[in-house]
Amino acid sequence: HRWIVDVRDLVDAILLAYENHEAEGRYICTSHAVTERDLVEKLKSIYPNYKYPTNYTEVNDYRMLSSKKLQSLGWKFRPLEETLIDSVKSYGEAELLQSQ
Repeated sequence: HRWIVDVRDLVDAILLAYENHEAEGRYICTSHAVTERDLVEKLKSIYPNYKYPTNYTEVNDYRMLSSKKLQSLGWKFRPLEETLIDSVKSYGEAELLQSQ
């Protein structure tokens, strides 16, 4: 599994914890847990013209991580699809991606 968080959501979480007087201790900041295969399939459905891996090694290393403590302060995160679309757009503008 991969734990994904949008950098914009991370910044919001840091500011929220910093500015909230009730905040204490450590916070886990993650919004989506996805397998590599599911992540690639999601990207393929949105951007079919890029090259993607075809072989995967499945490893059962899932660990439960939760942002519930952070969410209890009012933290909200973007949908995975929005994060992926904005990321691919940003990578394209920086010329870091090659289509087929």
